[in-house]
Amino acid sequence: MNPDAGTRLLGSGEVARTLGVSQVTLRTWEQRYGIGAAGRAPNGRRRYTPEDVERLRRMRALQAQGTSARDAARLVLDRSAAEVTAGQRRHRLAEAAEALDLPTMGDLVDDALGSLGVATTWTEVVAPVLRAIGERWARLGDRAAMAAEWALATAVSTALDRYPAPARVGRAPMVFVCGPAERHELPVKALCAALNDDGAPAMFLGGLVSPDVLRVVADRFDPAGVVVWSMTSQSAVVRILRALHADGVPVRPAGPGWRGLPTVGEPLPPSFTAALAACSG
Repeated sequence: MNPDAGTRLLGSGEVARTLGVSQVTLRTWEQRYGIGAAGRAPNGRRRYTPEDVERLRRMRALQAQGTSARDAARLVLDRSAAEVTAGQRRHRLAEAAEALDLPTMGDLVDDALGSLGVATTWTEVVAPVLRAIGERWARLGDRAAMAAEWALATAVSTALDRYPAPARVGRAPMVFVCGPAERHELPVKALCAALNDDGAPAMFLGGLVSPDVLRVVADRFDPAGVVVWSMTSQSAVVRILRALHADGVPVRPAGPGWRGLPTVGEPLPPSFTAALAACSG
């Protein structure tokens, strides 16, 4: 085993805790299905590379979707989870959201991201489930639906934080920020991650970022655009948008909160796919 310099190898105990399985399970997967540690330490103990752990994480995620251990190992080793349809992923994710099962949701989203990429995971798996839960909440006022929406949004946001972004190239990045008091940052966070996934450099700053900080970021990185996301009119502050625009910050309003307001800058298209194309162009 010749890991890259600086790569930290993990022991069985740490990997077991990370994945939420026993060390016996790890040994069983390796002995029965050939999926496990890349090598051994001089004392014979298993040592796992980050790639080993990612394969095991995907195997666990596939099992959470109802795939047998043998088939899950085969799919992971073949580097393909194509046999799991988007519909199956949505169904299992919706079940886990209703159960407020954050670990399972994390595994399912991790697997979708690794198999499908960010854009497809968002448009075909996550967004439809969030939309269905939100519609139930709006129609029935069901507090359980509100809790499920919170749990799923939390799991997806955390999975996006784990998802590795390619190294930024020389292009000017797109910068994404939420309007003041914006509580629904997930769509624009997913858009930023999808851009990075496609090789277009992007930075997500989150919410509660002051105009002064945005000016410093714009001076430092000379971004291709600063996307200001607002889901509701309460977080769409035209005054801030205009002040940044007057200072030469290339602002681009995005989201339904700006609808009907006298904004400045070129708005992003309303659909996720069109906005992704507009930002990557």
